[in-house]
Amino acid sequence: MSAGKRAVLRTDGASRGNPGPAAIGIVIADDAGRTLRELGETIGVATNNVAEYQALLRGLREASDLGISALEIRLDSELLVHQIRGTYRVRNGALIPLHAEVTRRLRDFPRVEIKAVPRAENRRADALANRALDGGGRQPARAAATVDTLAELALAGDVDALRDALRTAAPAIVRDALLAVVRRVRDADAAKHP
Repeated sequence: MSAGKRAVLRTDGASRGNPGPAAIGIVIADDAGRTLRELGETIGVATNNVAEYQALLRGLREASDLGISALEIRLDSELLVHQIRGTYRVRNGALIPLHAEVTRRLRDFPRVEIKAVPRAENRRADALANRALDGGGRQPARAAATVDTLAELALAGDVDALRDALRTAAPAIVRDALLAVVRRVRDADAAKHP
């Protein structure tokens, strides 16, 4: 089977302190179980639920980078699975922009199936997240999982949702979001006054 067509994505987010130091773990494998990509990295301070969403977002980006078109997502977070499927409403302000970004990114894949799995079936992603928390993980090279969403909330003037999202965002993400807002405002101003 071609690595660029079908894959299984397993992700896990972990937080010590909730909120506290947080990390993500991602494993992407083909149908035969061969690992195509895996990573574990810290994401700053976050709640466990924010870390779960961040892990899924990073996994979706990685799967897209691999050219995957059919994706089976296996998660051990029942909350995340139900919120993505729409059976649970997303009420937490910090999760609303993350949920919106996941929904947007899922549209990049022609075929997506989301499954809730027991924690034991998600051991490798969990181990990668915990290893990162224990000091074996690198800082993310791209901390842009929510940069666009934070910038959009700021530009839209959605102060309440932005405030909630900022409470759990990693400092690098906040900095990058603010820089993105400045660039967008500067570019918009330049377009109005050439």
